[in-house]
Amino acid sequence: MEDVRFAEIEFTVGWCTQCERDVLTYPDPDSDEVAAVRCVHCEQTVDHALRTAKGDALPEHGYGLLETQGCGNPSCGGGQCSRRQNEA
Repeated sequence: MEDVRFAEIEFTVGWCTQCERDVLTYPDPDSDEVAAVRCVHCEQTVDHALRTAKGDALPEHGYGLLETQGCGNPSCGGGQCSRRQNEA
């Protein structure tokens, strides 16, 4: 199986009338409608201006990807580096 890059993943965005902005959506598991989606912020049903956006286009909708970067130490994580510096 080929690795999929974040920039190639398609997300569904639409206009949320409750939040009054473009939002990311998620499929509504309780809906009888196949394409029913809800706002990730307020859980309101979103049915206005639905479209797909690739991962690299999410900043245009107010979203971004945060990638954690460690110091290179295999024990890095959970704040261990800062705790060790404070203990010294």
